[in-house]
Amino acid sequence: MKRKFVLTIIGTFFFSYLMAQDGSNIRYYETDKLDRTLIGKYCHIDFGKTSFGGQAVDTIEIDVKGQRMKFYEHREDDGYNNWFNKQYLIRVENKNHSSARLQNSRIDSLTSDKIYVTSTLSYYTNESPIDTITVFQHSYDKKNISKILIEN
Repeated sequence: MKRKFVLTIIGTFFFSYLMAQDGSNIRYYETDKLDRTLIGKYCHIDFGKTSFGGQAVDTIEIDVKGQRMKFYEHREDDGYNNWFNKQYLIRVENKNHSSARLQNSRIDSLTSDKIYVTSTLSYYTNESPIDTITVFQHSYDKKNISKILIEN
């Protein structure tokens, strides 16, 4: 009887441990912690207020090959499951019923006040990707950045 009780307790703790596992492939950096080792890494810029768990959704205007486009943050992180490919920016307005997502930003260079990236703008119709993309270079002012998310 005592052995059965002990095995039940151990089993309960073991299964609770398995169910409590979470996952993440993101590292979070403050702007003052960026260094040359991050050049070439993929990132997502969290600008404005920290957007953890979708609690703060900020917008930003970015020059995409000479055209100013407004984006808002799409974040899917709940403190337990945080996947890099679920973090991106969505274009606010698009008249042809398609959407655009700014994804796959790669750090090109860093200065004391800016982070320079090459990004991919992917297009979607009804949440399905279409074969068109736009690759472009742009920068962010570090003073406007809350966190930099780096893909592990």
